[in-house]
Amino acid sequence: MGKRSNTETVVAILQALIEQRSCSQAELGRIAGVDSQVARKHLEELESHGFPLERFEDPPQVYWSVPPGWFPGAVLFDSESVPVLLRQLGRLPRSAERDQLIRKILQASQRPAPTPPKEPTVLTSQLTKNEETYLPLVEDAATRRVNLAIRYLTTGRDKPDWRTVSIQSVVIGPPTRFLAFCHKTEALKWFRLDNVRSAHIDTTEPFWETAPEEVNAMLKQSIDGFHKGGPVQCSFMVCEPECSWVEHNLPVAMTAEKVPGGMRFTTTTAGVLRLARFVVGLGGAARAETPELSQYVEDLARGALEAIVQTAKSP
Repeated sequence: MGKRSNTETVVAILQALIEQRSCSQAELGRIAGVDSQVARKHLEELESHGFPLERFEDPPQVYWSVPPGWFPGAVLFDSESVPVLLRQLGRLPRSAERDQLIRKILQASQRPAPTPPKEPTVLTSQLTKNEETYLPLVEDAATRRVNLAIRYLTTGRDKPDWRTVSIQSVVIGPPTRFLAFCHKTEALKWFRLDNVRSAHIDTTEPFWETAPEEVNAMLKQSIDGFHKGGPVQCSFMVCEPECSWVEHNLPVAMTAEKVPGGMRFTTTTAGVLRLARFVVGLGGAARAETPELSQYVEDLARGALEAIVQTAKSP
């Protein structure tokens, strides 16, 4: 066999595996122009450097293979998967990154290229400027379990302030929120991404890992990022025919029970205020039945009526 450089040998072995996906060690050596043991040495070096090679024996042969769809530094999709991938991307909120991925796929696809869904055929929400800017950073911090320093505008305040958070969970919107342990208040809290004014990774403090059961409980007990105090049982009744619409448009998962004249909806939540706003919006078709929910509904309704009266009195 003619002498080859190590680089030429490795390239020949990889090219054979990419084309055939599985090949015997002896055949790889023949293709690369080296003996079987030299081929094995290069294969083991590739494996030690993170290449996803799989080895199995069928005496007297030794076979090497790569996973389906694997390609050095990339991922391969067969032509049948491309329309599926485009359809899934088309369902994502519109963003510069999403549109760039769609363009790359179309440019690399076989001709004629598949047609991606177009507006208004498939309508999706548009990521806000804040989401496009900071969502990748928030997701990265949550995935890597590192802190994020954020300049955050708290509702009711005039100016944003800096705080460090350990992000436990990200809930894609709209609006996008994240659940994080706030180092400033030493509590698990909700944050809205559209209130973030600037952010950067902060490794000066250790990441605070909140117990999974605590995170799951807060996710379950919250409604649209509202969580105040401990969870309480709430129920309200909706008369017919409005109850059918309500059953399919609840702001949170609730138990529905048919009762004479309508339906009763019950849940346990710490987002009572958010639920009360939903009930008030139903007007005379709904009636709160539990103390905490009834009080919130009464306060909201009274406030709305007083505002109407004041408006009517204004010159």
